[in-house]
Amino acid sequence: MLDINHILVVLNKDDTEQPALDRALWLAKALDADLTLMTTTWDSYGDHSSKLGDETKTSIREAMHTRAQSWLDSFVALPECADIRVSTEVHWQKHLHDAALESLRNNDFDLVIKATHKHGLLERLFSHTDWNIMRYCPAPVLMVKSAAPWKHNRILASIDATSEDSGHALLNDNILSFAEHLADHFETDLHIANCYPMVAVAFAMVPEVSPPEGIQEYVTAQHKEATDQWAKKFNVHNDHVHIEEGDADQVIPDIAANITADVVVVGTVGRDGMSGVLIGNTAESLVDKVGCDILVIKPQDGVRPDIE
Repeated sequence: MLDINHILVVLNKDDTEQPALDRALWLAKALDADLTLMTTTWDSYGDHSSKLGDETKTSIREAMHTRAQSWLDSFVALPECADIRVSTEVHWQKHLHDAALESLRNNDFDLVIKATHKHGLLERLFSHTDWNIMRYCPAPVLMVKSAAPWKHNRILASIDATSEDSGHALLNDNILSFAEHLADHFETDLHIANCYPMVAVAFAMVPEVSPPEGIQEYVTAQHKEATDQWAKKFNVHNDHVHIEEGDADQVIPDIAANITADVVVVGTVGRDGMSGVLIGNTAESLVDKVGCDILVIKPQDGVRPDIE
């Protein structure tokens, strides 16, 4: 059984709206979880490396901390927070993701919630906050697209069904365990999606090699069999299993839109360095392409798997 008892809400003071807070309040009430509202404040003049005097730097930091704390306190005072256990944290950090990771090192959170928006390549090149939180956060991350509550009663779990290595098997199990937990708690429909490669496209890259006869049918059957095994393990109905040809970051948004999913649950292995920037991770691509919330799971994320 997976429990979500402690939720970290990462809030950006520069955002005019806070959909992550709205989602967190709704989930906290539904799950009887407590919330920690976190933000950051920083200024070069108050930083330790500043050439200003120590007393002046301290005054700057204290004034900025007080301002940020008052901002968080205004949310705690909302009527919606009356019946929820809420605490706050203000971190002296230049980057919001560094503050979030610092909080996670010092506390045991079951879920991190942050608002997200569409990103460009330059934002990825310059280590955007969302990418860093998704890659390095030692807890599941819910990226929120809007303040609107989940209302269509559908959760879509995206897996790589035919991966045979233990790491991907663990990741698939974690994805489906989280998705099943949410579906059971909210009494919603759980759907599974699996994408498989377009063999014709692969062989088109090497025209001097002819594809073996029946290879596409073989690949399709292999993915169907593997996906059906996962569906059977998690009691997902056959009409809730979606097996489509194409890349996940192209196919999953269409499936999510067609079934009007409230949230898509995906996995990431957190590719680092320039390969992560240039090649990317499917989860990161999906954040920009799906129209609903996306829950990002990693191999180590908090589920006791039972892989057969």
